[in-house]
Amino acid sequence: MSRTISASVITELAKDNFRLCHLVHFALSSDIYVTDFGHDITYSGNTYLASDSLLSIASPQETQELRVGQVNITVSGAEQSFISIFLNQNWINREVTISRAVIAANGTVIGAPIVVFNGQITQFQIDESETTSDVTIALASHWADFDKKAGRFTNNNSQQYFFSGDLGFEYSANTVKDLKWGRS
Repeated sequence: MSRTISASVITELAKDNFRLCHLVHFALSSDIYVTDFGHDITYSGNTYLASDSLLSIASPQETQELRVGQVNITVSGAEQSFISIFLNQNWINREVTISRAVIAANGTVIGAPIVVFNGQITQFQIDESETTSDVTIALASHWADFDKKAGRFTNNNSQQYFFSGDLGFEYSANTVKDLKWGRS
């Protein structure tokens, strides 16, 4: 992914001592902004809440090959809000943006954060033991749906889902063998 890094960020990164943090935006029904920094960060009109629930963010791997990029984010399941989100909301294919920001001594963001991953939520897993509870959120780039078959199926179940009571595809399983689509 090509990136433009502002001159102020390059200048700060050239120093011996600089502070970095992650800014994570979950675009769910109500947006969630979290950071792994020690205090809340306001950037571009959004407040990223300092969260000790954000346990780890895997580093995205970039190659020259065409492949689906994947990243995992692990959050604490002890914070019930994340478990509640995945059990009660529509989370599939919702966008998540992970950025790295350079932080000034006064706690403000220097320049523009660098987007390191932008993808969609593909799945989640809740891992619980006697002492811990973690939620691992799997993200994949927008190419994850490249092979997805869109549209509807020509079967009775699909027809009933969209048009309850319509019997137009009631016997489609029996006649589909006789159709010669695209053949003469």
